[in-house]
Amino acid sequence: MSLTKVLTSIALIGGCFIPVLMDLDSTHLFNDLWDAHARTHLVWMISSFFLLFILGMYFLWIKNEEFFPAMLSLCVLIGYAISAITISFYGGVFLGEGGVEPEPFGIPINLLHFSTMLVIQVISLFLMLIKQKI
Repeated sequence: MSLTKVLTSIALIGGCFIPVLMDLDSTHLFNDLWDAHARTHLVWMISSFFLLFILGMYFLWIKNEEFFPAMLSLCVLIGYAISAITISFYGGVFLGEGGVEPEPFGIPINLLHFSTMLVIQVISLFLMLIKQKI
């Protein structure tokens, strides 16, 4: 078992699977304060993330391909980074009404979590480059 496969698995789990579990609750999908259309987008997002997770894990562990799953992971994680970087342009917030999430070190947990997953995935890609697997 290679370190790069483990790191990419962690990034896929953290970026594509955990959000599915976390967003199926009263702070997100079943939040009475959320617009019905926003809920539709959320279900689309978490369904897509889950499917990307399944596809990535299949290629990683069954097909023994590392680069493609890493790219899938990066698409989701860089997508989050874009949303965080541009948050002031579209009037977004890291925590919506009705939500209660921790802020370790004064940093919203989502920002901390997805940034950590991005760093893990970048490290995995760097190690793949060193091993010349890509």
